Amino acid sequence: MSEENPLLAFNEDNSPSKRNRECSPIPCATTAEPESDTKKLERVIKLVQWAVCGIDTFKPVSESAKQLDAGLYNIVNTQEHGIVFSKKTLCVDDLLLFPDSLSDKILKEVTQFWDRESIFKKYGFLHRRGYMLYGPAGSGKTCLVHQIMVKIIASGGIVFQCDSHTGTFSKGLQLFRQVEPTRPVVCLFEDLDAIIDGSSEEQILSLLDGENQINRVLNIATTNFPERLNRRIVARPRRFDRVIHVDMPPAEVREMYFKEKLKIDGDENLSEWVKLSDKFSFAAMAELVISVKCFDKPLKEASEHLRRMLVEKVSSDKFNELKENVGFGR
Repeated sequence: MSEENPLLAFNEDNSPSKRNRECSPIPCATTAEPESDTKKLERVIKLVQWAVCGIDTFKPVSESAKQLDAGLYNIVNTQEHGIVFSKKTLCVDDLLLFPDSLSDKILKEVTQFWDRESIFKKYGFLHRRGYMLYGPAGSGKTCLVHQIMVKIIASGGIVFQCDSHTGTFSKGLQLFRQVEPTRPVVCLFEDLDAIIDGSSEEQILSLLDGENQINRVLNIATTNFPERLNRRIVARPRRFDRVIHVDMPPAEVREMYFKEKLKIDGDENLSEWVKLSDKFSFAAMAELVISVKCFDKPLKEASEHLRRMLVEKVSSDKFNELKENVGFGR
């Protein structure tokens, strides 16, 4: 059996053009002049070919594509076109890898999963896996999800983000699999408890392991409130096979974070940064670096401001009574 990564093989063999193989997985910026919305619309609505809609029956259509470009998509039900796949721009801060950390172990597990399609098939299982990430807001769940997304997109795969319209999402997945039956897919259910509140638990269950499940898929869900989820969501293997607590970054991860972000030299007191950021989220650590390095705030003062933001629960009535703002400004 070849050791070649099947995701890379998929991208190389099936990508429609060299241009698609070389595009960045995070299309935040480009040196070429972007196509205007007007020109895009003109190109999309111009009728250039015939679609077969019955025996010896045709209708004029605009441009078509044999496959979706690798990327992040929403599935939307429109009045004019029915279910469509709307590509989103994925712009994120620099994604740091932390060796031997929880996120590093999960990323290795995910890579191993994609490499083992033939083994799943040998034993008669659909090639799918589910991860539920839970923990306090800011603990790094979204950072980990972004790393998984970037890797699958870079390898030619697709990420579909589910909102509260789970019925449309399910129908869209079925349509996608008719056109692209073997493409690697990640389905993202961010804040799963909120998605269920906006739709129904039964529709989610049908997506995960019911009549509407699909093959060759990695389902990833996040929640800050696992206690709001029914046990049949979180305690049933093959729905979410791995239920993982993601806590605030420990000292060793904070040390790696600051060492990378601060480009540490002999003048920096790394241990002080790590000590003052105890129980900080990744977002709070980022703000600490910005406050000190971009706005020249003293490290201790900036960390105290941020810590008050984490512990204070201020109502709008009491906000103006504070002697100083809990945030960055004064």
